[in-house]
Amino acid sequence: MGQSLSQTGLDAGGNVTRAERNNATDLHPANAAGTFSYHHGVAAIRREYLGGVHDRRKEPDWVLDRQDGIEAIRNDALEVKVSFCNVDVACGKEHPKPRSDKGAGAERASGATLFEHAGADDLKPMVRLPVGGFALFYLMVDQQGRAELTRPVIARRTFVAAVERIFLIEDGEDEATVLPIETDGIADEFEPQIVRK
Repeated sequence: MGQSLSQTGLDAGGNVTRAERNNATDLHPANAAGTFSYHHGVAAIRREYLGGVHDRRKEPDWVLDRQDGIEAIRNDALEVKVSFCNVDVACGKEHPKPRSDKGAGAERASGATLFEHAGADDLKPMVRLPVGGFALFYLMVDQQGRAELTRPVIARRTFVAAVERIFLIEDGEDEATVLPIETDGIADEFEPQIVRK
């Protein structure tokens, strides 16, 4: 998608969602990790690409989009929309599945099938045409923090195929990446500095 959608911005969005997922504790509702991840994931994407007039780091061609009930950003020149989705497994062999059902608006936005009026089941392809000329992509992040940018085919409230997949963060959190502290000692040689203001 060229320089108008940088990987740096998408990576930042993926990292924010992982951090927010980790903010959920046992005291929060059971769905808090996913909810925190979703809300902050959408906000992170928008923060990276929607800038104010004085923020020259942002991409000026991206605008906020809420059509069909999908919280996204939109680029009219590229004819692309980008939203956020928590998924079961990102960057795997199989296409990801959303952790919550997709609505009718998302299915419409993913496009109409090329042969939707043909009637024969064997003529219904997986590749869809974008509605109104816009291709809908999702920044998909799994519980381990792996992330990909994918244009899914949505049917029956889920992702049934992927038109395009771009792996962004393939190495998520793993127990092997958590480094244990190698000492049981007490920090008795530590002297705090007291400074007057």
